[in-house]
Amino acid sequence: MLKAKEIEISYKRGNSVKRDRLTTSGDIFDFALKFYDENIIDYRELCYVILMNNNLRPNGWYKVSEGGLNETLVDPRMILQAALLSNSSVIILVHNHPSGAVRPSRDDDRLTERVRKVCDIMKIKLLDHVIVSTDGFYSYNDEGRL
Repeated sequence: MLKAKEIEISYKRGNSVKRDRLTTSGDIFDFALKFYDENIIDYRELCYVILMNNNLRPNGWYKVSEGGLNETLVDPRMILQAALLSNSSVIILVHNHPSGAVRPSRDDDRLTERVRKVCDIMKIKLLDHVIVSTDGFYSYNDEGRL
C-alpha cells in the first residue's frame, strides 16, 4: 500500500495585517518591524518573505529561516513554496543584521540573485530585498541592484 502525507495549507488570522500598499522601502521597513521581535532583532538573524498580491498589498509574511549571530541559511525553494501556496505574485525578501550594519554581504548578494532568478522562472516579482536593523535599513531596489 502506497502511503503519502496530506499537505494542509493554513492561514492564521491572529494579528490582522494592515493591507496598505507597500510601495517604498520605508513602507517595507515599517511593515517588517511589526513581525520582528524587539528582543531578537539585535540578537539573532532571521529571514522573512513578505507575500503580496499584484496590487502590492500584503497577503501576509512567512519566516523562512532563523539563524545565529551573523548568518542564517535561506533556501530559495522555501521562499517560492510560500509564494505559490499563498497565491502571491509579488514578494519582498527581508532579513536583519543583528550587528546593526545594514550593508549587504557577498552572501546577501548571492542570495538575492538566486531568489531573483527563481522568481523570474516562476513569474513572481521580487520587488525588493531589504536588510533591517533597529538603526535603519538597506534596500536593493533603492540602490538599483534588482
